[in-house]
Amino acid sequence: MRYFGTDGIRGTFGIPPIDGAHLNRLAQALEKRYGLKRVVIGRDTRASGVAIKNFLVRGFSSDVEIFDCAVVTSPLLSQAVVDTGADLGLMITASHNPPEDNGIKILNHLGEKIMEREETDLEQGMDSFFDPVENYGHRIVPYSVQPRYEMAQDIGDRFPHVVVDCANGAAVTFAKASYRFRKVDWLGDRPNGRNINAGCGSEYPELLCRTVRRSGADLGIAHDGDGDRLLICDRYGEILPGEIILGIIAIFLEKTGHLRGHQLVTTAMSNGGLSIALGRYGIGVTDAEVGDRNVAETMRTVGCNFGGEHSGHVLFFDGAPTSDGIQTALLFLKAIAFLNVLPENTRQLIPLLPRKSCNIPVKQKIPLAKLPTLSGLIRTERERINKNGKIFLRYSGTEPKLRLLIEAEDEALAENVMNVLKNNIENCKEIL
Repeated sequence: MRYFGTDGIRGTFGIPPIDGAHLNRLAQALEKRYGLKRVVIGRDTRASGVAIKNFLVRGFSSDVEIFDCAVVTSPLLSQAVVDTGADLGLMITASHNPPEDNGIKILNHLGEKIMEREETDLEQGMDSFFDPVENYGHRIVPYSVQPRYEMAQDIGDRFPHVVVDCANGAAVTFAKASYRFRKVDWLGDRPNGRNINAGCGSEYPELLCRTVRRSGADLGIAHDGDGDRLLICDRYGEILPGEIILGIIAIFLEKTGHLRGHQLVTTAMSNGGLSIALGRYGIGVTDAEVGDRNVAETMRTVGCNFGGEHSGHVLFFDGAPTSDGIQTALLFLKAIAFLNVLPENTRQLIPLLPRKSCNIPVKQKIPLAKLPTLSGLIRTERERINKNGKIFLRYSGTEPKLRLLIEAEDEALAENVMNVLKNNIENCKEIL
């Protein structure tokens, strides 16, 4: 698609499609497609957020009532959509991207991300007969979201000292109101519009890990710019893979009778060790296409209430319709307290297969099927790693990168296959 990627519209502010004309057209397309009467709008802490909001508002007719949540996390905007009975929610964010970028995530009346077929309709609408206009006279209602997070006292007692990195993003205020540990060392908690994700947050976990080690904290939590995902590190400053977070919570939900269908939904990008480990607890694993939106759709299809991606997007429908980083952190801490295991020991419950991954910058996203030399080499390497291994090669939906992931039963083999494919890709003139 021309404008939409794997997670809404995203790009550098001021450059199409994140410019006034396209945002104006998007608003008109949204009103026509959904027959809007009420819209909830929120934003992360980027300096461009207010301007983008104004461009969108001016594209709506005066018949559309606007609820303005100001700075809010994506999951809490989702809650606001449901609480206000709105037809649609617009989250102005570029998530984990650098400060100069921004974008729009679109949520339906249930607070869920809209589907790809709807994005196709919107692109057609944006390219049709709409002309840039500036409507005025809107009814804009300030709206304050009230979080519903609950942190049990015994969690604070069990982990008295925690480091939390909010990425200078939307989660700052809500994390400070929700995490009630005895002592919290705050990082990335001073947003100024230009420092979101700048050397902090889930995209730069080195700061979190280093601070946990130096301070002697019990664990560390890092959020991304819009607060819908997280990373957790143990007291040694070692990042817990997303599969471990998913697995530990799944075991907890299963043991307490809250895992609907006795299964979770993840993606084929998740480590195969997750499925092996959960099988011992009678928990099945269903794979969805990459993207938390696809995970959510598959969860609804199979009747499951829990799932997520190894990247840190975790969905628990009993708590929220979209991925929520703060909810996930509290649920994980509740799970390890119930299971009586420390973060650094969770790897023993969810042993993972060796894997290697890298991101390779590209100039063009030529379909991989049109690169026969590379395709042939991948087939050859897949035979080397046998049925228990994995090779994933795909373009990022939000950045000019090619993502490569190798998984094998032997770490040396995974390393070798990674080097072979990476060297071949870096010599592929068609995309570099």
